[in-house]
Amino acid sequence: MKKRKLGQKVSLFFAIFCYVMALVSIIFSFIWKGDHGTQDPIYASALASIFFFACCGVVLQTIANTNLPDMSFQSDSDR
Repeated sequence: MKKRKLGQKVSLFFAIFCYVMALVSIIFSFIWKGDHGTQDPIYASALASIFFFACCGVVLQTIANTNLPDMSFQSDSDR
């Protein structure tokens, strides 16, 4: 298991949150489509939300899984 820094842990949490919100948006769009059809602007907004949350989740998960170098200002003798 790779050791993640605090920023990567936060990024992974929000990636999972974005994936969950994308699933909620999918469920909402199916319910809205059944009740009101596809010509309503709210249905288009739900589809845009699915795309937005899925893309944010992918970007945040990539950041969380990236092997980031140590960018501290300590010299090698201080470690």
